[in-house]
Amino acid sequence: MKFWERMKRMKYEDFLKGKLKSRPKSGFDMQEKHENLFEWQRYVTDWACKTGSAALFEDCGLGKTAQQLAWAQETAQKTGRPTLILAPLAVSRQTVREGEKFGVPVTLAEMDADIAPGVNITNYEKLDKFDTSKFGAVVLDESSILKSYMGKTKRQIIGAFRDTPFKLACTATPAPNDLMELLNHAEFLGIMRSSEALSCWFVADQRNSGHYRLKGHAEQDFWRWVASWAVCISSPKDIGFRADGYTLPELHEKNEVVQTEKNTLLGLAEKLDLSVKGFHAAKKKSLAERVQRCAEIVGGSDEQFVIWCFQNEEADELKKAIPEAVEIRGSDKADAKERAAVDFIDGKFRVLISKPSIFGFGLNFQNCRNAVFCGLDYSYESYYQAVRRFYRFGQDKEVNVWRVIGEGEKEILDAIERKAQQKQEMTVSMAQAMQDFQTEAVRGREFVLNLKKDEFKFPAWIKEAV
Repeated sequence: MKFWERMKRMKYEDFLKGKLKSRPKSGFDMQEKHENLFEWQRYVTDWACKTGSAALFEDCGLGKTAQQLAWAQETAQKTGRPTLILAPLAVSRQTVREGEKFGVPVTLAEMDADIAPGVNITNYEKLDKFDTSKFGAVVLDESSILKSYMGKTKRQIIGAFRDTPFKLACTATPAPNDLMELLNHAEFLGIMRSSEALSCWFVADQRNSGHYRLKGHAEQDFWRWVASWAVCISSPKDIGFRADGYTLPELHEKNEVVQTEKNTLLGLAEKLDLSVKGFHAAKKKSLAERVQRCAEIVGGSDEQFVIWCFQNEEADELKKAIPEAVEIRGSDKADAKERAAVDFIDGKFRVLISKPSIFGFGLNFQNCRNAVFCGLDYSYESYYQAVRRFYRFGQDKEVNVWRVIGEGEKEILDAIERKAQQKQEMTVSMAQAMQDFQTEAVRGREFVLNLKKDEFKFPAWIKEAV
């Protein structure tokens, strides 16, 4: 019988159960006490070890780095092979420091020859310099890098670690845009291919061309399935633990709309022109005024500040206006970026100027409570992550965020605020949907599929693609 004839006769339930049964049971019990971890963190880390390949979707400040290091140490001991942590640029040195604090030695590796026994860390940009077959385990720090359903980076990472026995994916933003991004995590972990999961759980959204939505009857079982390999935690109480001490400080987001000389008529035109060209033209018109206002905000205090910008021209003008600031851009060497991050954390200078794409992911800037955005772009994820460098569990001061924009950028601000609301709603829905299932999983209860008896059919486009 041909493959597609067998698929047509296969029941939905049987297909999924077969997929789950085919997943290697490579998990093990955590051996070390890891006294630096809180009780709930030990439960989660032990669950991730038992699961073998797992995802930690934890909010900023919940200690993902400590859990990553414990998991990486355990897997290195279990396999007798090195474990590799892949991290965003500038995060590696901070992770090495965290390892020293927690008693987990971490080797900073620039190339394959640098790999040492135990735990190693490098940046995503350097992945092609390593023979990935030598690693017994891999950790993706800020695994939202997998977000593109058909992206080149996603394919490279999944292909490089397809045969790696143990895998851990960690991020605070697993699905900032849509639930499809969860499927990429499942494929990386070796649980189910994205195309297979898509056909099982989703149908085409007729109201939004090119997008998919969960099948109505399959929603509960989809979240049960996700909870078998991932935990989504905004607070320890999400998995049945006390949340003492996990309270965020006040966040003050302040909108500063600067006035340009030619305002009224041009402002209307800019609102109507939402093209890339119009976007950059609007930002250029307000550049001088935005920079001036940023300099005034920073100059009115002796506290530390990070000024976020999105264009090199903005960074140039900010540096001129604030000579004491340290400015880091994409063309700087990796070592310079990482040293600047560490020096800022250590309080060696007061003002840092950079882009969210450079320092907006993975780093902990709890030493600082002030952020200024010299303009905005349409990426809510970059904005959210940049703010979360400061506004996270463990921050004991109120956090101030100034959003300095021109009249022609109000549309961007509206888009950011709309996406923030959507993200909050999705996070709450995701946590609530998974709460009961993941509590059972983490506490050690067996995962049992309970699916309706649907006839399973692959869509035509998948058949053609195979």
